[in-house]
Amino acid sequence: MMDTDILDMLEDIGRLSVARLNPTVTLAAETTEIRREKILRTIRGTILPRRLEFTAANGDCLAMEVNSSRVTDVFRVRSGMIPDFETTPREELATRLAELVSDIAAAPAPLELLSLQPDTALEVDDVGVTFSEIAKACGTIELPPETVVSLVPDTPAPQETDIPASAAGATAGTIASAFFDGAERFALGRAEVSVDGAAISRLEGVCDVGQPMHADQDLLRQFAQDLVGWDGDAATALDHPQLIVMRPSGGKGDALAVLHDGSQFALAIHEARKLGAVVNLWKSVTGSEK
Repeated sequence: MMDTDILDMLEDIGRLSVARLNPTVTLAAETTEIRREKILRTIRGTILPRRLEFTAANGDCLAMEVNSSRVTDVFRVRSGMIPDFETTPREELATRLAELVSDIAAAPAPLELLSLQPDTALEVDDVGVTFSEIAKACGTIELPPETVVSLVPDTPAPQETDIPASAAGATAGTIASAFFDGAERFALGRAEVSVDGAAISRLEGVCDVGQPMHADQDLLRQFAQDLVGWDGDAATALDHPQLIVMRPSGGKGDALAVLHDGSQFALAIHEARKLGAVVNLWKSVTGSEK
């Protein structure tokens, strides 16, 4: 590492350092690419021997030992086998480390970092894999597109949408049906499914049989089971109805809105820019806007 690199690194540390009461640091980043870059930057900036643990929002973790901007060991991975530093060829090891870094970067955000003292003393011959080798290997790995999931979506400026009279003032048990009906004006595709048994009531647009975004019975049944599990986990904090919104990073492309009323759910695939119409429909069918 050149002297100028060290000076630049120290300058970054001085500029970005803030007092904190929690040992974990949140690597704030909106995209998987930026998260991966921050993980690599953390490895590059680790001079003394440390055990770094990168933990995603769902609990997945990548734990590694880093010293002098080199990864010298890995203790825990999100998926797959832990690499063997003693028997794996160096080039393969760098590729595997790049895969692990990319994998944890693609895990659900936010990503938290915990820096600890190593469990054991560093061996003299434990040279590890350099930051540069890992970064170069990361350049050959394409990251998956970012997906934002939220129960309370960001509310943009209201957009005009015609909501059928049948959708207004819906009661419990009919809210999902009302959401399905009201989404006709802006949805590219719609589906209405019962949670109990995942029986499909209605399919329209690109969600219909033979269409490009058709969801088969097995997939919908699995989604219904996930909703039941979610209800069990969040029963003390949330009740029904619930609106789940999934949209691409940057707000461009197609998005998915799901209204779950406890007995059935309705999903609508729509252009991400029409999130305001989704929110307006949600307010109407739940009676939250008078």
